[in-house]
Amino acid sequence: MPCVAEFPQLERLAGREKELGFKFLGLEVKGLLARMRAVVKEKKTTFPILLDDRRLAREILQIPGTPTTFVIDGQGRIRARLVGAAEDIDGIIAEVLRRI
Repeated sequence: MPCVAEFPQLERLAGREKELGFKFLGLEVKGLLARMRAVVKEKKTTFPILLDDRRLAREILQIPGTPTTFVIDGQGRIRARLVGAAEDIDGIIAEVLRRI
């Protein structure tokens, strides 16, 4: 789970849901349920993480690798896609949300 290093930033971002007007979800696309549970416990993660054990989301969303971050609007349209780790993911997402 390469995005584990981003968990502290992701947790802060998830804490800004109401302020920024969005819903934050994690998605584990490799089907590693036991590993995901261990990381969630270790990092004390509070945001929901969905498990794509059949890798459907990875295929449909054309996820090239992890981490990949999507901003999806209320109508289900992908408004932004960030591939790779970002040092200021919460700032980037806040800016995307301001533009949509």
